[in-house]
Amino acid sequence: MTTASLLGIMTFLAGVPAVVVALFAFPQHRRLMLAVMVFATCYVKKPFYQEVFFVNYRGVDRGFAVTIPDLFFFGFYVHALLGGAGRFLWLPFNSLPWFAVVAVSALSLPGSLDPMLGAFTLHKFIRCFVLYTVVVNHVRDRTDVELVLAALAAAVLFEAFLVLWAKYVTQSVVARSVGSFRHPNTLAMYIDLILPCLLGALLTGLVKARNRLLFGTAIVVGFIAVLFTKSRAAMLLLPASLGAVVVASILARPTARKFRVLALGLLVFAVVASLAAPRLIRRFQNAPKESAETREYFNEAARAMAGEHLFGVGLNQYSNALAKTDFYWHVYPDKVDVDDPEEFRESVQGQSRLGTAHHIYWLSAAETGYAGLAVFLLHIGMFWGKGALLFFRESDHLFKSIYLGLSVSTAVQHVHGLLEWIFRQTEVLYLYFILMGMMVAMESIRRRERAEARLAASPGGSGAYA
Repeated sequence: MTTASLLGIMTFLAGVPAVVVALFAFPQHRRLMLAVMVFATCYVKKPFYQEVFFVNYRGVDRGFAVTIPDLFFFGFYVHALLGGAGRFLWLPFNSLPWFAVVAVSALSLPGSLDPMLGAFTLHKFIRCFVLYTVVVNHVRDRTDVELVLAALAAAVLFEAFLVLWAKYVTQSVVARSVGSFRHPNTLAMYIDLILPCLLGALLTGLVKARNRLLFGTAIVVGFIAVLFTKSRAAMLLLPASLGAVVVASILARPTARKFRVLALGLLVFAVVASLAAPRLIRRFQNAPKESAETREYFNEAARAMAGEHLFGVGLNQYSNALAKTDFYWHVYPDKVDVDDPEEFRESVQGQSRLGTAHHIYWLSAAETGYAGLAVFLLHIGMFWGKGALLFFRESDHLFKSIYLGLSVSTAVQHVHGLLEWIFRQTEVLYLYFILMGMMVAMESIRRRERAEARLAASPGGSGAYA
């Protein structure tokens, strides 16, 4: 066992009980711990991140990860198991489809090249369910909803600070900004998921004054940070998503405030876009044709894997199968007739196109078969459908606007999935389940508020609901 693995295990075994003890000893600080858990999803980075049984692998997951958020949400979960959370919903909305994703993923492992690689991602899927369940149960009122959004806004500010610091102070970033993430596209998708939700809440004017300032600042600097990533998809999808939120919000309930925010937003966008336009245009013009070709090679290999294996080649094993089997030649179709295939495969050029499919849906099909793809689509479809339904059905202006932001941001994420596998990365996957947990919790909050209102208005009630 390596030192890093030992440290990861010890951190988990010491950190989770510490959170449990803190929850029992200081229940008044529950919200603070919830906020830290949410914020920490933006910093899954050493030394606050360890991979137990690390494998040097080009796929998505390379070990059983231990992160700061893990310590908190497992602490919350154990606290609930010990009776400290009161009434606890153990199987919230959409649990069974996620169990189906986990089950099909597990079925993909027995016949795979290296089941341990799949166990890494399976472990992450289980952790995501624990995180989701904790958020559903601990977002209990409107204050908690604002708290989660404020923690996410703080994460955006933190990432923007890292971007600007690296670009203008240390000048360590020459081309594309990454913040605390491993790749610019991850930072872009992470921020893309958050900003529409913040904008939806900001447009209503119903959040606390300090949060209005926090949300507005996060939207502006987050937009700038995304531009600095030079992620072509994100640079197109983020303005489109923010515009969609503004337009839909105005159509749902036009107010003078929304038009003022729209005017200010257009002004900021015009200034930032004019300053960044030359570099952004060059980014699109100079995009290498080889990159697009390689993506299509990856997808072709994924289609072949899904077609030849009922449950795919194994969870988290696309890269492994590509490197060790004849699926390799799907990404080198122009080299099939080389004189010495094995020598070519070991050469630098022969290793240059190996990696992970940049298409989350074909990646799912390749690794877990069409059955895995079907349950994955069912799961994300049910979440998105619920968010859209809640938006159309909700009468409360603040919650309606947050549902709108959630629906738009997740739609953007799923469209982005046609070009990236980032949905599988820990930071983005954790963020997604936090947002979905908040959405489900918000429905419960509104249900309780309506019940209290009916009780207050009934004969013998305590009066009108405030």
